[in-house]
Amino acid sequence: MLVSIGGFTCFILSFTDSYRDLNGTVCYGFATTNGLWIIDGKAVLPKERSKSYRLQFIDFAHAIMTLLVFGAVVMFDHNVVNCFFPKPSAEVAELLTALPVAVGVFCSMMFATFPTTRHGIGFPL
Repeated sequence: MLVSIGGFTCFILSFTDSYRDLNGTVCYGFATTNGLWIIDGKAVLPKERSKSYRLQFIDFAHAIMTLLVFGAVVMFDHNVVNCFFPKPSAEVAELLTALPVAVGVFCSMMFATFPTTRHGIGFPL
């Protein structure tokens, strides 16, 4: 259950973005098809500026890759692996050793090739 919540959080946070308002205050929101939905109730983003924060295909690609990286990191923990695979066969044990590294290398190349412009919650502006 905890692993699912962590994975869901990684996925959802890929769709967050931030901007500075006229006072210099950092405001956060979620990217939608119409623009940025501000989660700070007091902040208002002009319509024309909000359109530049629209949801794009790259956001979904980053969310899926972030979920894959989270899964790879989880698979490095022996307690989690023992929970999901109490007595793995030799082939499964070899796969559980090699797969996280392969996922990490692949996603690193994808993140470097197709960077995102989003500054989500926890990322500096």
